[in-house]
Amino acid sequence: MYNPRTISTYLFLTHKMATRQFSVLISVYENDDPDHLTIALDSVLDQMEVPSEIVLVADGPLTTELENVIERFRTSHPEVFTLVRLESNQGLGAALRAGLEACSYEFVARMDADDISKPERFEAQISYLLENPDVDVVGSYVGEFRDQPDAIDNVREVPSDSESVARMARFRSPTNHPSVMFRRSSVLEAGNYRPYRSMQDYELWMRMLSQGYTIENIPAVLVKCRAGDGLYERRGGVSYARLEVQLQREFLRMGAISWFEFLRNVAIRIPVRLLPNNVRGWIYRTFLRDESDTSAETSRI
Repeated sequence: MYNPRTISTYLFLTHKMATRQFSVLISVYENDDPDHLTIALDSVLDQMEVPSEIVLVADGPLTTELENVIERFRTSHPEVFTLVRLESNQGLGAALRAGLEACSYEFVARMDADDISKPERFEAQISYLLENPDVDVVGSYVGEFRDQPDAIDNVREVPSDSESVARMARFRSPTNHPSVMFRRSSVLEAGNYRPYRSMQDYELWMRMLSQGYTIENIPAVLVKCRAGDGLYERRGGVSYARLEVQLQREFLRMGAISWFEFLRNVAIRIPVRLLPNNVRGWIYRTFLRDESDTSAETSRI
């Protein structure tokens, strides 16, 4: 004879487990370091809250070494890994767009192929989204390091509450992209990632904010990001400056910024993009340490 209390407890636990299921979305391309990818995937699996699914997007052909890393993890965890292949390198925006469509669960965590999630990251973000049903995207602080993950050189802070996030977004990206977890349905309803090779996250957050979605950040370091001199090279050049102007025009068109903010942003940001790398690097290290597009995933040209 069935015990109603036992059945009720089983249904409650089943529902609780289902609500905490989530996907991790990672894009990989040929220039990623196989050792860094191994460390990144280990950090995703070594969590207090283990993901239900890891969606890996191969953005174009990969090296043999990267393929070996992916095959090793898929073989050891066949129930977790899903591989999406793009025939040619299309850039991070297009890769994430395809990957998000392949994700099975409502909660999706972003992760870059060269960063490290701290063990408490997913547990903290799942709990935050469950406790705050009005929040669509939640990020965190990140710690930057050059060689040793435990030797953090800088903590990149972002505002935590939604009002402060919205204010910051009018000038620069209000989240650290590799740290976010979001509701899949919200991002898809807002139009998903668009196929930009750079600043695809900033464009998405501005679009979501203009549509009334809510973004917040947990004021703690939940992800460790690699930072190096190549970071500043990826943030400069004529093509990057053109994209900057294009995005600012789009933000103006959608009503996310005013004419004054458009002119201010262009006047401040475009000259920085066109400076020599060493000068731009000094400016970022001195004045713009909370910029969010720091990963090697940012640009794939």
